[in-house]
Amino acid sequence: MARRLAVLTLALTATACGGGGTLRDGTFRDAEASYRLGALPDSWERVAFSDNDLAWTDGAGRVIAVNALCDGHGDPSLKVLTDHLLLGFEEREILEREQMEIAGRGALRTRANARLDGVPVEMELTLLKKGGCVYDLIYTAPPGTFGVRAADYRALVQGFSTDADARQP
Repeated sequence: MARRLAVLTLALTATACGGGGTLRDGTFRDAEASYRLGALPDSWERVAFSDNDLAWTDGAGRVIAVNALCDGHGDPSLKVLTDHLLLGFEEREILEREQMEIAGRGALRTRANARLDGVPVEMELTLLKKGGCVYDLIYTAPPGTFGVRAADYRALVQGFSTDADARQP
């Protein structure tokens, strides 16, 4: 998970190999999970990053990514999972942590500033567990630009729902 966030941060506008799932009418499905997202404005461009289900960029260095992991994560707390995503970042500063509810489950929203290989980044991570899966929703932005598109990310998070019964074999 930490590698996934690091790749997003370092390759904010690069395109790479993506996951094998499909996104149709706001619903993502792959062999592990199925989930629905709130809508993003058309100004976000979908890009692919290895080890991520979905990612978008606004062309100005901001990225939104969504991923599900349904096997091999054990049952750690949402705080532990969030801290794991932040591994590899230096000078981590947690600005806010908030318990919230998404898709009928407890979720943890964490707002942080950090550096990766000396490059500063502002980010918000929202994690939840449901139906045996861990879902992470991430927004990263260059310093000083976080608030420009944070509302887009938060709308996507608020519209998030899972369908654990729709998991494919």
